Amino acid sequence: MFSRTHFILFIFVLMVFGYLFYLNPEQVEFTLWEDRRLVISPALIAFGAFIIGAFFVFLVTLFVDARRAFQLWRSSKTDRKEGKIRERYSDALEEMLKGNIPHAKEVLAKIIENRPNHLAAHISLANLYSLEGKFSEAIEILTKAKAIDPESLELLFDLVKNNVGLKRYTVALEILEKILDRDPSNREALRKKRDIHILSGNWDEAYQTQKRVVKHTKEKEYLQAEKRFLSGMEYKFAEELAQKGEFKDAEKALREVLKEDPTFFPAHVSLGDVLQRQGSFEEAGQTWKKALESSWNPVFLERLESLYLSMANPQKALDLYRNYMRQRPEDSVLRFFFSRLLIRLEMVDEAIEQLRDLEIAGVLFPELFVLLGQAYHRRGDFASSMEAYEKALDTRKVPLPAYQCSSCGRTQPGWSGFCEACHSWGTYSMHLPEFSQKMPVIPFYQYTARI
Repeated sequence: MFSRTHFILFIFVLMVFGYLFYLNPEQVEFTLWEDRRLVISPALIAFGAFIIGAFFVFLVTLFVDARRAFQLWRSSKTDRKEGKIRERYSDALEEMLKGNIPHAKEVLAKIIENRPNHLAAHISLANLYSLEGKFSEAIEILTKAKAIDPESLELLFDLVKNNVGLKRYTVALEILEKILDRDPSNREALRKKRDIHILSGNWDEAYQTQKRVVKHTKEKEYLQAEKRFLSGMEYKFAEELAQKGEFKDAEKALREVLKEDPTFFPAHVSLGDVLQRQGSFEEAGQTWKKALESSWNPVFLERLESLYLSMANPQKALDLYRNYMRQRPEDSVLRFFFSRLLIRLEMVDEAIEQLRDLEIAGVLFPELFVLLGQAYHRRGDFASSMEAYEKALDTRKVPLPAYQCSSCGRTQPGWSGFCEACHSWGTYSMHLPEFSQKMPVIPFYQYTARI
């Protein structure tokens, strides 16, 4: 179609030229240069000019097409090369997912060798070294990658992570400050800065940073969690006041925390401790009882039990357990703590009955049989005591009752208001195996406590 159109156009031009030549038969003298003249038809001059112009257009078009073809060839070659690099990078990521770290590192190193400005390959290779704990090598790779894109947030945050791994907190904070200079509302940078201050024990700076996090958090679903973290840091300051013996100031600070967040249970624990240290035993007991009924966290059972025994009033502790067990007969933690108190008070027979009820109900864990063995031993039944201890060994694969963080799963023997592993507040509680069958409400035995 293209060649036919041009052929028709060429015929049309010839016809026009013939028509003009017919209308202009006379000749004109056309000077080429000083001593050279040419006698020619005006129509032929016009046709010659047309041909010359068309030739120049053809040359320009040929040049443009040749240039375009060269660019397409070069682009195609670049695309093929980029495609190979993308394919190799995908292979490296696949090897990472398979756990074949050495091969993944080898592939990424080759990509960087062939394409030094491949930022993603630098970051991925640094992450592999970081996973192996080789933070210095990771930092070296990331530092070279900064020349590619010094403003990359992913790269900068990875530098922070690896410097924290080497405990270079000052360097990590300097990087975070550069990020915050560009974007003061960057919450990820603020959180990392807060966590570094916590790791280095600088709670004042951590508190001020957390206030900025709260200020820049607009989403309701995240704001509550950030405010809770801020309450935790205010609780930390109150604890420090209590440790210094400034109980009045500590009490005031704890009440302020609870005013802002009544569900912040670590503050209830410490408030009761402060009140007890000031001699307000009844108020401390009421504080812990209210918190217990709101959360059923075993730490309040331990506090109340210790409080009543320190007041030389074990009957009040027994009544506390019995009243709550009538309300919550299937609470294995409550029944376990009650059995432990009974043994402590030498009420061995009742303790054995309670522990046997737990065993029959299918609540099996090592500490149960350890307590049962102690109870039989105190009663002088050494055969039953040994049998119980053997059962404790048989259940050794089941974790001992311990306080566990609900956020990260870390366990520890005693309660704490703050988890050092995941930096969460008020997440420690105790969980025992549940009853495998329904636990009936049983009458409580009225054995005499031995003090």
